[in-house]
Amino acid sequence: MADDSHAFRCQTCAHVWQSARLPAGYYAACAGRNDQCPDLEKKYADRLNGIARYLRPGLRILEIGCADGALGARIKQHSAVDYIGIEPSPDAALAAHRLDRVERSVAGVPDLAPFDLLLAFHVLEHIADIAAEISHWRSLCRPDAYLIIEVPHRSGNRLLSHDRHPEHLHQFSLASLTLLLFRAGLSIIEASTGHFESAVYNDSLRVFARLETTPEQRLTELLSRFATLLNGPFVIYGVGGDFCNYLKPLLAQLPVIAICDSASEQQGKIFGRHRVAAYDPAALAGLPILIASTRHAEEIQKNLLAQGVSPSSMFRLEQIYG
Repeated sequence: MADDSHAFRCQTCAHVWQSARLPAGYYAACAGRNDQCPDLEKKYADRLNGIARYLRPGLRILEIGCADGALGARIKQHSAVDYIGIEPSPDAALAAHRLDRVERSVAGVPDLAPFDLLLAFHVLEHIADIAAEISHWRSLCRPDAYLIIEVPHRSGNRLLSHDRHPEHLHQFSLASLTLLLFRAGLSIIEASTGHFESAVYNDSLRVFARLETTPEQRLTELLSRFATLLNGPFVIYGVGGDFCNYLKPLLAQLPVIAICDSASEQQGKIFGRHRVAAYDPAALAGLPILIASTRHAEEIQKNLLAQGVSPSSMFRLEQIYG
């Protein structure tokens, strides 16, 4: 799959035509793909190493194309998770002894959703309608779930320009996979190449993606951070660039009591229903103060300490946005 949309369509069509020669029920008849494969431990060790930091007890994991369940078994040894696999081949019978549940198709999976982590290693290149497939994967995930997807990087081998494997319908670059996931409402948070699948497919592209949040969801999370940190009405100190970027747009939605600044040229300015004034320790005593400047935070803090403000009453922007 090339990086621009026109080439993407042309190459996809060409590969689908080529793979149409595969017999009906092809994957349902495949079995024992891991039998006598060299370097299996190398492949699974690399995958587990990449996944490990996302594991925690109680996770619900769905692996698309779990084969004989070998990766899932290693993950379950690492952490107490609930592990569901999808495998259309007869290898599903082996996987059923290793995993918590195995389905032969995605038809029964929606009843088991939602999942915290979805894994798909070397699956997407086999799927004809990749956009529909990824949208379906997304629908099976919780809002805060992670998706870990691995495919051959371009041809899967840096010495080859084209992957002529008859099962592989698409080639992916980071740019094309990013666009594909973005269109499905997913954003990549981490990507890497050079992952080992086999001696020939020794250059794989692995991405970690999350559901893209809406502007409304991001605003809700941001306002929740203000409420958690400041726990009620508060004072804003400083009306420079950081204030204009990060606080001014939210003034109508925040319980701001007063806006203060020590610079005389700032005093008297009006923002919403507030007129900027010098800080008044008597009138504003006991209220939390949000220091609205990252560059001058230390200077402002010293000034407030000199006026008798407790350090426990002062907060910084990075505590909300960091």
